[in-house]
Amino acid sequence: MDRGVHIVLAHGPATRLGQLLLVGEVVDDEPVVPAPFRVMDAYVLSAVTGGGGTYRHHDGRAQPIGPGTFTVVPPGVPHWYGTPPGERWTETFVVFAGPLFDMLAGGGVLATAGPRSHRPGLSIDELRTVLRARPRSVRGAERQLLTLADWLLDTEDVAGGPAPGDAIAAAADLLASDLGASLDMRAVAAQTGFSYDLFRRRFTREFGESPLAFRNARRLRAAANLLRVTDMTIREIARALGYADEFHLSRRFSAHFGVPPRDHRKAGTDGY
Repeated sequence: MDRGVHIVLAHGPATRLGQLLLVGEVVDDEPVVPAPFRVMDAYVLSAVTGGGGTYRHHDGRAQPIGPGTFTVVPPGVPHWYGTPPGERWTETFVVFAGPLFDMLAGGGVLATAGPRSHRPGLSIDELRTVLRARPRSVRGAERQLLTLADWLLDTEDVAGGPAPGDAIAAAADLLASDLGASLDMRAVAAQTGFSYDLFRRRFTREFGESPLAFRNARRLRAAANLLRVTDMTIREIARALGYADEFHLSRRFSAHFGVPPRDHRKAGTDGY
């Protein structure tokens, strides 16, 4: 992918739940954020997947930003975030508004500005794949917003799982990323420093499923979202998510969700 700022989706249609105002990416480049502070009239989500920088609160506090942190800023909050001069990062950012997100803020999910750690295995790639897509209808746009809300709920840490920075947590993040790529499970295990058998046992104990099942479930969940939100063909979805062809995806999808992709799209069900 080329370096620079890439605007993926200029805006989405207004709906009863809210609106996706802007989705974009900064790819191995310096982010452009007005200094010393800016104030937005909508919510902002920034997910950094490469490089690092700093978030500055309006009261003078500063927090580091890096891969594995997600920065959320509610409307009306003076803030600044970015890299040191001359340094770069890779970031996906989303600007959104509406009563769905006001409700989340009222429940504490979006009420606090600044970086936060995420639950291991949370997939920015899955979210980015759905948000890049053009909804087929207002109903599709609402489902797109619900997918974003669901993802935001999952950014909160949960007790009982591996901590961010743990080798197994890092492996889960890798398995949840770049869903269209081919990953060798033994190569992933080698990155943890464990033997394959020990890695598989520890991962299964922490996440309740094997590493391969974990990755396959996230690919299929992304396929389900794309079927609900977009008019992409099953062949296009299969290609985007790394399946050999639409027949391979259809077999896996039917086995996982109990219905074929076409029926899932027609029914407009959640699928999970």
